[in-house]
Amino acid sequence: MTFTKDYPGPESAARAATHHAWLERTGLPVPRLIALHARALEFEHVPGRHATPGDLPAIARLLGRAHTAAHHRHLSLARLDNDLVLPDVGVLPSFTAVRAARVRQLLETGAVPDPAFTTDQAVERIHSAATEPAAFYKDANPRNFLVTPHGEITIVDFDDLTLAPFGYDMAKLLVTTAMTHGPLPAGLTTEALSAYNDTAAHPCSPERLADWMEIHHILTSPYTGRNGYAHSWHTLRPAERNP
Repeated sequence: MTFTKDYPGPESAARAATHHAWLERTGLPVPRLIALHARALEFEHVPGRHATPGDLPAIARLLGRAHTAAHHRHLSLARLDNDLVLPDVGVLPSFTAVRAARVRQLLETGAVPDPAFTTDQAVERIHSAATEPAAFYKDANPRNFLVTPHGEITIVDFDDLTLAPFGYDMAKLLVTTAMTHGPLPAGLTTEALSAYNDTAAHPCSPERLADWMEIHHILTSPYTGRNGYAHSWHTLRPAERNP
């Protein structure tokens, strides 16, 4: 039994295949790629369910290990405000430019409910990461992790891959899990961050994690009510982060 994912064209399918291979080399558990078709990737079928809040610490440890492996092997000299070209992967887009422009657009048009940052504050947070140690962003939302009946975690979806600071994809996982399932249990964010930092070469502070969670609130707000996001982060964030 296999699973086939369709893509708009050959270039996007081929790019996802290279992402899959690179992420596998970082140590992330991924399904076996059986065939690359002109506009589709065919994977082995992995039985399982999407991640839930209780899976966050285990996923956090996986992300920390993968971010560390990628940093040591490929990203140690990368700057987050520049694109990086990797052999057999292609371009890993920079962290700063596209995100800063998108954050500015969303905030200036009033599209974000109850943002914690002004436009200038949000853009400054993004640009302030330019010289931080480089990891990667892979769109860590709960639908992109499958938990098998044996409790093993498999990573799926290989469309998005960019440079990012340590902790940024961890913040995406926390925000989107809450947006999907509602308020996270007390202490779970701290537990998950601790699990991530146990395996990450460059730990993320609680304060920096909170910054990235608010950036993800801005960027993910347009999808509220779609893609399983039933809740908006502005109703879920810890009270001390409310403006």
